Amino acid sequence: MKNIKPLIILYWITICLSCNSKESEIISNFEEFRFNLADFKKTIPLKSKVFRFDSILSPHQLLIKNNKLIVSSLTSNNGLFILDRKLMKLERTFGKIGFGPDEIPDVWQLDPGMDSDSFWVYSFNGKEFVKFSILPENNDYLKKLKLRDESIQSLTMNWVKEDEWIGYQNLGDSRFVIFDSEYKKLKSIGNWSNDKENIVSVEGSFILSQLNQGTVSLSPNKKVLVQAQVMTDSFEIINLETGKITKISGPIKQELDYTIELDGNSPFPLVNPDMKAGYNHLFITENNIYLVFVGRNEKEIMNTGIISKDIFVFDHSGTPLIHYQLDKSIKSISIDERSKEIYAITFEKEPGIAVFEF
Repeated sequence: MKNIKPLIILYWITICLSCNSKESEIISNFEEFRFNLADFKKTIPLKSKVFRFDSILSPHQLLIKNNKLIVSSLTSNNGLFILDRKLMKLERTFGKIGFGPDEIPDVWQLDPGMDSDSFWVYSFNGKEFVKFSILPENNDYLKKLKLRDESIQSLTMNWVKEDEWIGYQNLGDSRFVIFDSEYKKLKSIGNWSNDKENIVSVEGSFILSQLNQGTVSLSPNKKVLVQAQVMTDSFEIINLETGKITKISGPIKQELDYTIELDGNSPFPLVNPDMKAGYNHLFITENNIYLVFVGRNEKEIMNTGIISKDIFVFDHSGTPLIHYQLDKSIKSISIDERSKEIYAITFEKEPGIAVFEF
């Protein structure tokens, strides 16, 4: 086992204290802040109404679109469900799970896409981005992008423009890369190293990507991307136009504790299970960022059955605004600020969909 904390330190030194000619540019494009629970302007308890559906096994994520609620599942025979939001009634079941020509391997991530009547699914196991219609007359997928190029190692896929998508990379110096629909690399954002003479190795970039991975969400205008890390209590606000990154950390204040193990000849980071997890999910709106905060380690989650009962709200500058305290344990969210509703997948023995009014 080999600890690579010096690699992390080198990464931050490279970003923040580089002495080459790009020093001022690097510093101006990265800033970091810490916060405490006392920094929130309001702390508000929220009560829920919970709806359960026998056909939705292990609900995973939600997406609000056209007054419909799209729900994904990781274990159902069909991975996609559409509900009427007002009645909370199941309308459609589709997205057959499998590796056949008309199937999808899994429904790992939901993206609203660019059209009003459709949405996209990213299959983590299949490495494919698949478009589906919200309209009831079509249950088959409309379009599919398959990542056949082994050099593209994206853990996430989200549309930025009509013909451009962004992915968090598992390998390589670039943390995020924007591609066109023909998989041509258009732009890199947030490289692990800003020094061309000290580029992080492939093995190093894999380890760093694993330690810093988490949920990604884009603002409605596609100008701001937020990544909330699950292994630390940090999230990053990334301006896609300027490349500026604002890192917000808190309130746990713990050192990232891990060792490097080998899977065959491939190194991977093993995080100390006593570490408290950071953020399990997030959702970004036109003005605000909503984060599902965990703040518990594996043993505490197992003993209590609670993964998160807290939602933190920040503005796009990283200013703490509201701390919502929930009456249910949840794992993922979708927000409608116009109707002032939070939809959440509950984390319990029989998971359902909780609706919080705020």
